[in-house]
Amino acid sequence: MVTLRVPALMKYYINNHAEVELYGSTIAEVLADLISRYPTIRTHIMDSNGNLRRHVNLFINDANIKDLDGLQSTVRENDRIILLPSISGG
Repeated sequence: MVTLRVPALMKYYINNHAEVELYGSTIAEVLADLISRYPTIRTHIMDSNGNLRRHVNLFINDANIKDLDGLQSTVRENDRIILLPSISGG
């Protein structure tokens, strides 16, 4: 089991939790578990093709999955995953 942490603005989509325990051996599997439990979060993190939205960053412990194997990045028991949307403005 891994722990996924979400920012305060996204807690609404996971029943007001800051962290949830999820199953999976890859980021894709962990996200599938997340979406099966909390389907309303899907459109906020995934596009219509099932890809991670450009503005969504995921970190396994301290490593950005973009620097690893993306959605196929391996996760291990007790890893901490952080979901961090990019912030932009003008």
